[in-house]
Amino acid sequence: MSGPVPARVGGAAKAVLLGLIDDSTAAGWTLGRVCTVLGLDRRRAWHRQQRRAGGTLDDARPGGRPIHGLLGWERDKIVRLFDEWGDVDRSHRKLAHRGSYLGRVWMSPSSVDSVLAGHGLALAGTPRP
Repeated sequence: MSGPVPARVGGAAKAVLLGLIDDSTAAGWTLGRVCTVLGLDRRRAWHRQQRRAGGTLDDARPGGRPIHGLLGWERDKIVRLFDEWGDVDRSHRKLAHRGSYLGRVWMSPSSVDSVLAGHGLALAGTPRP
């Protein structure tokens, strides 16, 4: 390997690097010197050592659960609102406002539109003159 160690490597590569760091520090090298030779940031090496101690060397899957994500009951309310008022409002913007007027769901028009599209539903829209 030549050049600095990339920030994203697999768990196996991290284990090999940490083994190399352990062997070098056991031979009398300082952590800073080993990291300089390897082209690895000391903080990154320290964090990887902490993760190894916790048994979590592999990176977690990206994503997670966003705090602003729509909940299942909110999606259901939007679909029910579409069933009741879709023919009257004919627009995702009006449907979003209708949901807040009725006190059922407070969503942005784009969220209403994406939920309806996810369920394969489409509003008729206003006819062109």
